[in-house]
Amino acid sequence: MTRLLLVGFIALAVFNFSSGCGPSARDPQPFALPSAYKVGNKPATLVAYDMNNDEFPDLLVPNTNDHTLMFFEGNGDGTFKEPFVMRTGREPVALAVADFNGDRIPDIAVCNYGDGNLSVILGQKDGVFKILDRVKTGKLPIAITTGDFNNDRKADLAVTLRFDKLIIFLGNGDGTFKPAEAYKAPGTPARLVSGDYNGDHNLDLAITFNALKMNFIRIYDGNGDGTFQTPRKIMGGKQASYITQSDMNGDGHLDLIISSPTADSLTLFLGDGKGGFQRQADFAAEKGPGYIVSGEFTGDRIPDLIVGNVRDGDISLLQGRGDGTFIFPHFNYPVGRQPRAIVGADFNKDGLEDLAVLLYGSATLQIFMRKIDIGRIDS
Repeated sequence: MTRLLLVGFIALAVFNFSSGCGPSARDPQPFALPSAYKVGNKPATLVAYDMNNDEFPDLLVPNTNDHTLMFFEGNGDGTFKEPFVMRTGREPVALAVADFNGDRIPDIAVCNYGDGNLSVILGQKDGVFKILDRVKTGKLPIAITTGDFNNDRKADLAVTLRFDKLIIFLGNGDGTFKPAEAYKAPGTPARLVSGDYNGDHNLDLAITFNALKMNFIRIYDGNGDGTFQTPRKIMGGKQASYITQSDMNGDGHLDLIISSPTADSLTLFLGDGKGGFQRQADFAAEKGPGYIVSGEFTGDRIPDLIVGNVRDGDISLLQGRGDGTFIFPHFNYPVGRQPRAIVGADFNKDGLEDLAVLLYGSATLQIFMRKIDIGRIDS
């Protein structure tokens, strides 16, 4: 059986949070004991999305060494069916989900790192998938995001190549894509996100870079026709490996958060809605911070952060104050070897955000269900 109950983790040392800064604050303990599912060899990333339109989040896991993509269908109660396994190209490392062919069923685009292309996989009404095509990207596609970059109501793709390129693919609306537009992105581009950062109703891109001495992100402002302006640098961070976005201070504008595993730190950039970002002082994480999830995990209706710490084998809960700062000490939640990726979603439809954590070291997918709201932790 793929599904395993982790009764061996009942030890209090594992399932109690430990403070990263001192013993005085109350332990929030927001999650119940996890369940776990085996994944493939060298799992790369994790995406939560309702793939079959049943209103229950499902999970997607690409396995780099197996050259496969696993689809875990959610049952709506926090459990998942046995995975459906699809073949991809060589070394799938990243994926994006959108309706690429206009049938209102989610589809998947997978970055095949070893082949230098994308696998386009179409969702079907019967809940199965059909591999449509391979799209050439260039050498070593490492990250991908989706959005409507030319305002034609068709899903497009943005892909970073490992060394120095950003590639844009404009969707035709039938699951195929127009020839790529390439932009220079020197400095070893890593992750990217899309959002309207300057209030012009056109999608922009924000990219992290993780080569040596890289201490900035780049913003590519969209023109609304599928092209992008010369990028501008936003200074901050160091060799950032991951980026996410959320409104962390409640002003209605997207903010950017990056993780720097070499510096064991996080950096928050508060957006002003006009394209500007104000860098906040770097704040402490644990060892090797990677994936970041923004969500409301403590019941106070203020966004918090969950961070995966690869070298520590734990995740950290940083409770937000609602103004772009966080309550310290934060709390650490041991999960297992090398937490590679994390996503947040309500897996059992109880209105609380749960977590899925992908453990690279043990090729395991863990599901952490939220308990009742715990309220605010006073600093």
